[in-house]
Amino acid sequence: MAKKIICYILVAFAAAHVFGQEALPGFTITERNKKVVVSWSNPFPNMTQLNVQKSYDSLKNFSTIFSPENPALAQNGYTDNSIIYGKIYYRIFYVLTGGDYYFTRSKRAGGGAESTSQNEGTASRDLTSSKFSNIDTADKRMVVIKIKDAIFKQLPANKFKVFRDSILRQTKDTLSAINDSLITISPYVEKEIWKASKYVYSNSDGYISIALPRVDERKYSVKFFEENSTTPLFEIPRVRESPLILDKSTFIHAGWFNFELYEDDKVKEKNKFYVPKDF
Repeated sequence: MAKKIICYILVAFAAAHVFGQEALPGFTITERNKKVVVSWSNPFPNMTQLNVQKSYDSLKNFSTIFSPENPALAQNGYTDNSIIYGKIYYRIFYVLTGGDYYFTRSKRAGGGAESTSQNEGTASRDLTSSKFSNIDTADKRMVVIKIKDAIFKQLPANKFKVFRDSILRQTKDTLSAINDSLITISPYVEKEIWKASKYVYSNSDGYISIALPRVDERKYSVKFFEENSTTPLFEIPRVRESPLILDKSTFIHAGWFNFELYEDDKVKEKNKFYVPKDF
C-alpha cells in the first residue's frame, strides 16, 4: 500500500511539473536529466493539427518531432529523449479550423536556460500571428498544394489567399497546412444515405417482397448478390407475379444483400436490403 501511495505521489508530482504550462502561442520548456520536456496548454477548442518542431538554430531547419493524435487536448506535452548538447530550439506549429496556421516563437534549450531566441543579434521573424490571409505581397515563397501524394498546384504565397477562399467558399473540400509552404486538399466525399427500395425490400415480417407494376406487360428480372461480391447468388429471370414474397431462408444467412432490378433488359435499380435474424 505504501509503495502505491509513493507511486501516486511521484506521478502527481510529474504531472504537476509537466502540465504547469504556458498557454499557446506560449509554451514551456523544462530540462531534466539531459532531456527536454516541451509542454503547453491549449485555449483553442477548434485546433485541428499541432506539431512540435526542433532545430539547431532559431530560424530555419526545423523538423517535426511530435504530432499528438488529439491536438485539441486542453493540456499536453512531449519529452525529447535526445541528449542535450549545444543549443537546441523548439517551436510549435498549429492549425485551426478554417486553415489559419501559426508558429510560436522558438525557445532555446541547453545550458539550463529557457529563453526566446533572437538568433544572437539577427532579428527573428515573429511568426506567432502568421496566416495565409495576411501574407506580405513581397513574400516570394511558393506554396505547394497537394492532393494525396500528387502536386495539384504551386502558387506564390501572396496569391494563396484567393485560392484558399475559393476552395472554402465554393467547395466542401478540407485544406490542411502541413507547414508554411505545404498545403494538402482532402476532397469532400459525400456520405451515402441509404434509402430503401420501393420495389425490393424487407417487409414487416422480415421476408423479402418484390412489388412491381404491370408484371404481365413488362419483363422484370432480378439478380441477388452478397453485399461485397460481384458474383450473383441467384437470379429470377422473369418476375411473373406481384407482390412476390421470398422466404428469408432463401438467403442462407442474415445481413445485407445487394440486388439489381432489370426492366426489359435495362437496369431499373441497384440497391440493397437487410435480412434480419430469426429469434
